[in-house]
Amino acid sequence: MRRQKYVNDSNSFVKFLVLIGAVMSAVLLGLILMFGQLGYVQEVTDGVRQQEIHPENVVAITMSSSRPGCETTGCYMPTVITIDSGGTITWINEDRGLHTVTTGYYDVPDGMVESEQISPEDKFSFTFAESGRFHYYCRLHPWMEGTIIVN
Repeated sequence: MRRQKYVNDSNSFVKFLVLIGAVMSAVLLGLILMFGQLGYVQEVTDGVRQQEIHPENVVAITMSSSRPGCETTGCYMPTVITIDSGGTITWINEDRGLHTVTTGYYDVPDGMVESEQISPEDKFSFTFAESGRFHYYCRLHPWMEGTIIVN
């Protein structure tokens, strides 16, 4: 009878340890997904964020940019991009939410660039024919802002 109770207590303890391990693994995975933007290498030069992971003329819509807070780390990477007139920029949605690329300011779009909603992992490209400095944002997440400088 004592041996049977010991075996039952041991099985319960092992099940408890497995449960604790599973919960800890889930929490750790959640933290990695929430805070981990692995692969991004950023430099700040003259107040302009640069990103080394994407080729020239590509802007990443960063992971978690659909939540406020990316304003300090960069919702669009790079936040400021410079191209020559006639050049094309491609935005890649690396987030899990839908986004847009709209030139102008929130509630005052200028009509020059207006993407449809960009789904996760989708791309949107636009060729800039005229020179100037253009502010843009996401209609769905107005805290997301960037600047395009066309020489």
